[in-house]
Amino acid sequence: MRTFIGIDLPFQIKHKIANFKEENLKKLKNIKEVEDSNLHITIKFLGEMAEDKVQNIVKRISGISFRSFEIKIKGVGVFPNIYSARVIWIGAESSEIFKIKTEIDETLEELGVEKDYNFIPHITIARLKSRENPKIIEQIISKGEDFGSFRIREITLFQSILTPQGPIYRKIANTYSLDSSDL
Repeated sequence: MRTFIGIDLPFQIKHKIANFKEENLKKLKNIKEVEDSNLHITIKFLGEMAEDKVQNIVKRISGISFRSFEIKIKGVGVFPNIYSARVIWIGAESSEIFKIKTEIDETLEELGVEKDYNFIPHITIARLKSRENPKIIEQIISKGEDFGSFRIREITLFQSILTPQGPIYRKIANTYSLDSSDL
């Protein structure tokens, strides 16, 4: 089972990102946009996992406790750089997300899941299938868009089901903030 731990986005943020994609990504030729319904922040990609290991991960992440926190969705960037761009992303800014990431890494390390050391909170909005004109990429990322902010109250373990039409994400389990009574 292919899995990752992430944060789903509220409709209003997804809607703003969809508008940005429609206005700005049409200049690119060979691109695969992420479906609006699949937009999320990945905290930890786990990859292929056996069913029993997934059940252990569910138990472990269910025990993680955190206070809800605000996250800003702003800025546009690319991986690895504008000359060899393969991924276009929107930034997710919060110091708290790094604390959650560290706790998840430490919790899952006991199950043999390796830590990630280069965590950059972001929302992937498109993948480029071939090299694009760096000037066009630079125009897109220089927009410096602000997509708003929202309060994170849950973290989700997702299954990623790969299909010819693109991935389908299914929620397996959630862990909720200690103050989730204000959901």
